[in-house]
Amino acid sequence: MKQAGRKHVKSKWAVAGLFVLSVCASVAFAKDKLLADEHDYKVMATVGGIPVTMPEFEKSVQRNKSGVLSYFHDKYSAEQIPGFWTSSFEGEVPQDLLKKRALDDSLRIKVTEWIAMEQGVINDISYQGFLKQLEQENARRMKAAANHQVIYGPLQYNEDTYLQYILTNAATAVKQKIQLDEHLKPDELALKAFYEKHKHDLYQTPGDIKLFTMAVSFLDANHQVDPVKKERAGKQLKEAAAMLESGASFADTAKTYSDRKTEDELVINLGNDRNNSRSPVARAAAKMNIGETSDIVEENGSLYLLRCTDKTDPGSAFVPFEEIADQVLKDYIDREYENMIQIKLDEAQVNVDESLYQSWKVEE
Repeated sequence: MKQAGRKHVKSKWAVAGLFVLSVCASVAFAKDKLLADEHDYKVMATVGGIPVTMPEFEKSVQRNKSGVLSYFHDKYSAEQIPGFWTSSFEGEVPQDLLKKRALDDSLRIKVTEWIAMEQGVINDISYQGFLKQLEQENARRMKAAANHQVIYGPLQYNEDTYLQYILTNAATAVKQKIQLDEHLKPDELALKAFYEKHKHDLYQTPGDIKLFTMAVSFLDANHQVDPVKKERAGKQLKEAAAMLESGASFADTAKTYSDRKTEDELVINLGNDRNNSRSPVARAAAKMNIGETSDIVEENGSLYLLRCTDKTDPGSAFVPFEEIADQVLKDYIDREYENMIQIKLDEAQVNVDESLYQSWKVEE
């Protein structure tokens, strides 16, 4: 199986030959060495002359199994019963899809490592070298633990977790090299152009609500709920709500009824779903309109009244470039890094061992 390199719209980095530098000769030599290093393993495919071994392919199979199972369950209500992997569902065979996804995944990983090798971030991207590095890293961690030294992450890596560790560190290092290179780092004009192009999908405001609040606590000196104080707090805020209904200002009412004798200002970010879901105040505020006063809300040992003073609905505006310039730079480099991986995948010659690929079967 051969895949010709498809044409891809190149970023200015690719046109400038970001990764086609003086390292080409040494990388070519490294490719020959990689093929020699993998003599202990069957090679499922090569990408740009770099081998993808059978163990690497099979690791990708395991990573993609659950996704394929979910796909056929959601689309066809299929269950993993004997014969599932070789059954046809309207012409789609789970085993075929799994092999394709695993091959694509393993090729992408190898290209990611290839880029890191070209940039001097990784020296050895062979599977045999990976296993050696894993063994050395685990030995280092065991020694550090025996010496009561601080260890970040697990005491011992397995192959999957160590691969993710390597890929994450490699991506971070390559992006840092790009960001520090004065010839590659985008200028402000490029960042603003990126912001304008992607603001609808990346930089819409998550929305927020601005509130005045007044609160009355019903906890005792030991921070426990006092039923008497809770009943009294409820009556107190009902009186406050009646005052507001009659036209009294929120500030004047808070001076009389709030524990703090003043109104407090609160801004709730509507994009923070995780925190908001745990906050009765945030949930109540999300339903309010400008000028509206809430019912009494209980949270963390206090009762609250809320007055919505301003509201920006999610997606109704964009976060100004000046406020998120650093995030735009990160997004720009992340996007260009992904583009580089895709360009290399598209342009590299991929050769697949057709016999090995077709004969591989899922173990039921």
